[in-house]
Amino acid sequence: MTKKFEMQMNRHEIEVTETWRNEIEVIYRKRYESLGALQIDLKKMIDRMTNRVKALASMIKEERQ
Repeated sequence: MTKKFEMQMNRHEIEVTETWRNEIEVIYRKRYESLGALQIDLKKMIDRMTNRVKALASMIKEERQ
């Protein structure tokens, strides 16, 4: 059972990593007119990642109670 759980976790981690990599690739391939425009897109992505981490942490905290 532990082995099966680890496999599921690894698959999920691969999916999550691929999703974020694809997001970064979109930013990387985009032609920006200025550094400021790139910074705005990077900030948006960072904010989305931060919000996701907070949501997951909150869910974990609720499950422990």
